[in-house]
Amino acid sequence: MADTQWNGEPCGARRITAIVADDGRFPMYWARHLVGTRRNIVEVVYGGETFYLDDEDGSGWNKVTHGGSPHWTHSSITIVPDSIQPRPRQLADPDKPCLHEHFDAFVGVARITASDTDPTVVGYAAEVKVSCRDCDEPFRWTGVPAGVSPRQPMCSVDETELRAPLRPASADPDFGMGLPGFAVGYRGADR
Repeated sequence: MADTQWNGEPCGARRITAIVADDGRFPMYWARHLVGTRRNIVEVVYGGETFYLDDEDGSGWNKVTHGGSPHWTHSSITIVPDSIQPRPRQLADPDKPCLHEHFDAFVGVARITASDTDPTVVGYAAEVKVSCRDCDEPFRWTGVPAGVSPRQPMCSVDETELRAPLRPASADPDFGMGLPGFAVGYRGADR
């Protein structure tokens, strides 16, 4: 079971399906065209309140499993309360391996500042994770060294997150090159 958080604090969260309801509080409610349809939803219980995140693209679950911070986007959604149903984990035959036919890709862009006290942006990095939507298995990046570098893409030690430096198209080609990094080295059995 995944560790779920909202604003960096533990919260209850579960994946469900529910029917979308209208939300009269917002004249320009983003999901009005979906009212009456059943969608994948994440139910979040935090601070004594229950609220719902759209999860049709996996973004709701991604948010609560990545700390629940504003860094990860989400779309709040209003549901018909008595329409909640558990979401099937996997529609495929559980006696056969998953075919990995549907995927979720989560991309975050980090702004790297000079220091905690100096907000000057000195670089950017894309953080990319991919998992199977049907079985939740994470995918691993191959051929990418583990670590962090302002010069080349690298991955997390468990190989599930690609960390790639990037710069605005209008920036100098050496933008961000003065940043420190690290690499994880390992030796084969023959050394």
